[in-house]
Amino acid sequence: MEFDQIIKLIQLKFENNVYLIIIPIVLLIVTISFIISSFKKPTINTTPSPSPTTSSSLNKKNKKKNPSPPLQSTATTITTKLNQQKQYTDTPIPSPTPTTINNTIASPNPISISQPTIQENKLFFKVFRGGDIIECIKFSEDGKYLSFCGTERSIRMYLFDSLINLKIPQSFNLQLPFDNATCISWGNKTLYATLNESQKLVSYNILDQKSLQTGKSYEEGFSVNLETKSKIKSICSSSQSPYILTCSGDDTILKIFNLKGQIIQTLNNGQIKNYMAAMTQCGRFFAIASFSSEVKIYECIKKKDGSVSECKRVMSLTGYKTCIYSIDFSKDGMKIITSSKDSSIRLWNLNVNYKLEVDPECTYSITSEIGVIELIAISPDCTVFAGVNQTTNVIGFFNLSNGNLIDSVNLGNNHAKVNSIAWSPDSKYLISGGNDKLLYIWSNPKKL
Repeated sequence: MEFDQIIKLIQLKFENNVYLIIIPIVLLIVTISFIISSFKKPTINTTPSPSPTTSSSLNKKNKKKNPSPPLQSTATTITTKLNQQKQYTDTPIPSPTPTTINNTIASPNPISISQPTIQENKLFFKVFRGGDIIECIKFSEDGKYLSFCGTERSIRMYLFDSLINLKIPQSFNLQLPFDNATCISWGNKTLYATLNESQKLVSYNILDQKSLQTGKSYEEGFSVNLETKSKIKSICSSSQSPYILTCSGDDTILKIFNLKGQIIQTLNNGQIKNYMAAMTQCGRFFAIASFSSEVKIYECIKKKDGSVSECKRVMSLTGYKTCIYSIDFSKDGMKIITSSKDSSIRLWNLNVNYKLEVDPECTYSITSEIGVIELIAISPDCTVFAGVNQTTNVIGFFNLSNGNLIDSVNLGNNHAKVNSIAWSPDSKYLISGGNDKLLYIWSNPKKL
């Protein structure tokens, strides 16, 4: 076939199938254009409120670049975030530590107890930080001062009226350099204390106004060596008493000093171990709670000039089967209450002719409804007595006339042991303190 004939044949076929060739080419061009446009970078709207279309485009792109993590990884992330949130939620906020200014008017702020049930108790009145562990609480007889001591190297003195009525009460400290007091007691305007490390009996005269020379609210009195290696369990004195009594624990030694710090008499009650001592307000009698199942009561014989000549045993409270933990006299000295290891509480009438060997009369003997009572105290108005179970940290308020439980406060086992209680002179409040370094003020249930 000649070349010209071939060309003509191709032209004829092309003219007949031109549409079959053009249509696929057009479709190919459109397809390529679409593919190219899909790979172009989208424009991001930078305005504060993007349109729904733009947000949707961004979300789709982010999903392509950052595929969803596996289910296990997601669960781990959520758990980690929850634990972080729980860590911040469960961490308690520490209460601020009050600033104490030596020998100046400075007092801690009231604090909130972590357990709302304590504050909700109708007997709860106030609570304050006491600085350090509290071992002994005592009121001055006129009710002006509330004092307490413990492991802190000072004795704290509060104006009790300000403690009740002011948000920030007024106080000052009796400084004890290199030592701490274990027991304190009042006699008129003099505070007596036994020191732990030096084993001394010291006195402080409380001034009505600060001294212009020293700037202090007190003057140091006598300081005598107790000459004992046993811890002092109690110190007793009063404004009407011409003597001071100290009671040792393990060596069962009792020492009587005059108000100048001079030793008058040393007694050994021979009861294996002494737990505490108590004195009548007039100072005529004192009694010892000991390991023995007997309470010995001593009388101090006065000379014509009012000083003490000697103290001798005049009465005994018997009938117990276990040791006696705590005792307290009524304000008039005619009654004494005792608590023992077997949970029994007994009230005794001392208005008997003991010189004719008439024994004291037991008014009643009951079993404590709050268990064993290690601390006991009669209110000054002789209507109520308070008892503390140091194991369960329950404070009970009992009717003195019959021993019935009126009300109680449960501090809970997570609170530290209560070491001391004291009634305000007007019988409206009971103060408690212990190892938790807190000073609680409770209302008398009969005064509400």
